[in-house]
Amino acid sequence: MLIGRRILIQANAFFCASICFTSAFAADPSALFTIDGKTFSQKDLTPSEQGRLHEIDVNRFKTIESLARQRFVEEKTRAYEKLKSAEKPFAAEEKWLNQSFDPNQPEIDKALENFKDEKQLQALPAEEKNKVMRRYLSQQKRVKVLTEATDKAIEKGEIRISMKAPEAPLVVINKSLQVSLGDSKAPVRVVEFTDFQCPYCKKLASVTQDVLRKHGKNVSWEVRHFPLGFHKQARAASAAVYCASVQGKLAEAKKWVFDAQEKLPQENIYAEMSKALSLNSDSFEKCRKADTTEKLIQADVQEGERVGVSGTPTVFVNGRKFQGDIQSVEAWDSLISSLVKNPQNPTTL
Repeated sequence: MLIGRRILIQANAFFCASICFTSAFAADPSALFTIDGKTFSQKDLTPSEQGRLHEIDVNRFKTIESLARQRFVEEKTRAYEKLKSAEKPFAAEEKWLNQSFDPNQPEIDKALENFKDEKQLQALPAEEKNKVMRRYLSQQKRVKVLTEATDKAIEKGEIRISMKAPEAPLVVINKSLQVSLGDSKAPVRVVEFTDFQCPYCKKLASVTQDVLRKHGKNVSWEVRHFPLGFHKQARAASAAVYCASVQGKLAEAKKWVFDAQEKLPQENIYAEMSKALSLNSDSFEKCRKADTTEKLIQADVQEGERVGVSGTPTVFVNGRKFQGDIQSVEAWDSLISSLVKNPQNPTTL
């Protein structure tokens, strides 16, 4: 009996403490934690710490959204479940959407041509290759069609996510003295932290060219250097691009280095670059070896680390980290058009 009363008293004390703790935070909904009575909210965190919290929120939101889309499709196709079989696993979805996911032979032939360098695929017999590519394209089309269908359901309010889409935290990124691409006075400021040995950065570079071709008057695109430690040629490449930019050849240098990415370890590669871009070779070489150039690159790295950059490419647009499809020109089109109208619209990121 005594033990039971003691447990009850301890339980009451625990719940009282929990209620008191919750009440203290209820007065300030932005509170994250307290230390010695001092309350800390998101504004008290560093940009890097805010970014870490935001990534958690984004992942949670995307998981909930994915589950909602999945459950929506399950509910809509429930009446057609009997149509499914081992040969036709997507029959219920095809019936609901009134279209087939099955690719035609010209589509398969085109895909096989695109994958002609895939040795594992090419080693298969012709009939098996055809089956593998048919399954692959069918799955690709299924994902695309279901995404479009659930996108429309969200637009119509048939799917409603209770959790509000998280807004990327606003980060103040210090201005660099380096030249930028586009228009330095444009309403959309893009800050790209890049590594010239990074394959994903190389892929983004071609997207950047298209974006600037279409939106150059509305975009200021800053190239900031973030050479990763395991890319042994990246730092020298950053110095070369910067020194070419001093001579007004930033866009040309960026493209040239990415195009020559596989050749960067070669000796005299930057003499070749200097000649190809018609640079003043003496000034270019002095700049590449100057302490001030190394300090500038290191300042970019430190600025990147301060705002939470850990990999490349990392892109900030008007002070918010770009969370969308960074390699999609269409995503950039939508984003820039929106920000031209409202430069601080957080829902676009």
